[in-house]
Amino acid sequence: MIPTLPATPPATEADPEVERILATAVHVLSTEATALSYLSRLYATDPTARGGFVRAVEAITTANLNEGKTIIIGVGKSGKIGKKLVATMNSLGLSASFMHPIEALHGDLGMVKSKDVLLLITFSGNTPELLSLLPHLPNHLPLIALTSHTSYHTSELTRGRAGAILLPAPIPEPETESFGVSAPTTSTTVALALGDALAIACARQIYNRDGNMPADVFKRNHPGGAIGLGTGKGVVRILDLAIRLDEIPTVYGSESRALDSPPISSSSSESDLNAIEWKYVAPSNVRVVDCLIAAVDSKSGWVKVSWDDFVPPGRLRRVRGNIHANIYGQDMALVVNTSEMVQVFGEASVDDIRKWIIASRDDRQDPRLQEGAVLGVVVGGEVMGVVEINELMK
Repeated sequence: MIPTLPATPPATEADPEVERILATAVHVLSTEATALSYLSRLYATDPTARGGFVRAVEAITTANLNEGKTIIIGVGKSGKIGKKLVATMNSLGLSASFMHPIEALHGDLGMVKSKDVLLLITFSGNTPELLSLLPHLPNHLPLIALTSHTSYHTSELTRGRAGAILLPAPIPEPETESFGVSAPTTSTTVALALGDALAIACARQIYNRDGNMPADVFKRNHPGGAIGLGTGKGVVRILDLAIRLDEIPTVYGSESRALDSPPISSSSSESDLNAIEWKYVAPSNVRVVDCLIAAVDSKSGWVKVSWDDFVPPGRLRRVRGNIHANIYGQDMALVVNTSEMVQVFGEASVDDIRKWIIASRDDRQDPRLQEGAVLGVVVGGEVMGVVEINELMK
């Protein structure tokens, strides 16, 4: 709890030197607070700032959804802010990397790929190192400039780049006027705050489903330290390890048709462990080789052949290791239906699930918990994800 502070400082006989020190602290804090207030008003009212922010969120979101990343570029104090923003984005599930402009000219340009987005941080908007790099950055990639400029025409980064996106981060007065020194202080504070706003907004655009909100993603990506202990007490849930059903690609045979959308379940209680009765569509001419090919492009290695039928990567690995397997035929032994899965609560801890499996195997309580079995992870009464028991027990 934050203690209640008096409205005015207590009347004491303070040392003049101490008062001078504290006056400096209060001046710096109030100056930077004023700059942040000025920045928030700008993005609440200014069309250029508002439009640039929306376009920046769209560009970063599109890059992430297409397996691209945000490459953040800066030098000096702006580079430090860029590295912090990279860390924030990655913790929120937004793929990001930092690139130093000098190192970029000496080989690091190789990290730039065709689906990436570029974010340049520079208060002046005319940093020589960035201007030297600009001609070597692919013209087709979206370029975002986080800078003090409030017009596209005043910075060479945006004036000389068609389609550039401007994120204005001005300050009310120069730092030399505020503090008598040009050291980046207020300027880096507003850049840091605007970067945080960008990261949060992008995360909310991408992660917007129950069980996969920004808070859930951050919790999965930050299990350590005081934050990990505070958000989950260091406990890894089975949901954190599960492969979401809606992220598993579908493989179709030569006569297969697109699957109908599953009906919305009326169940809202997590105590209801019955699988949803989605419409079953039997696999049609789906061969083993079709599954193998689809698995190559699957991030998790999982593929599905209907709304209820899934092929785990473990079973496909056994096929690849069998030289006598008929990969051009159908093998329904590869497929696991949701009705065959042992359902577990998504909030259950991984350690508890492992102990339960070991105990069940020892007592032979459930034959479905043997080698090659699959767990169906239930959230809100629905099977939302899957976990191979073999992978869980490693």
